[in-house]
Amino acid sequence: MPEIILRNFTPDKACYEIERRAHEHPWSFSVFSQSYGPAYYNRRLTIDGETIGYIICQQVLDELTIFNVAVDPKHQGHGFSHYLMEDALNYAHQNKMSVFLEVRASNKTAINLYRTYGFSELAKRSDYYKTHNGYEDALVMKWQSEQN
Repeated sequence: MPEIILRNFTPDKACYEIERRAHEHPWSFSVFSQSYGPAYYNRRLTIDGETIGYIICQQVLDELTIFNVAVDPKHQGHGFSHYLMEDALNYAHQNKMSVFLEVRASNKTAINLYRTYGFSELAKRSDYYKTHNGYEDALVMKWQSEQN
């Protein structure tokens, strides 16, 4: 049985390499490496000592915003993103927070994952994400703990 560990982390080059491999339009290293501090809830997912994914969230009052989730493409399709989502939502539930995120309208895999956890669509941001041919819409989604 593999050893699966989630722990806090400060964005670093190892996770940034996952960012670059997992996203068609990755964040810059500058933005990625500055996404930490007391208001952040960042978690690194390791399996048998290998970093395979992360989640970057920011807390403002009673809201948690998921800014970035990535699993290394060579480990995608095995359910590892569920560890990251469950961890973030458990944190939000324990702290009585609502959770928000934005997702590319074309990212059906991510949208289905978020809906599995009870996220609902709040709004659409037109032409929000850059693509190779222009821009595409973002869906704004929200999760609310039953105890909130």
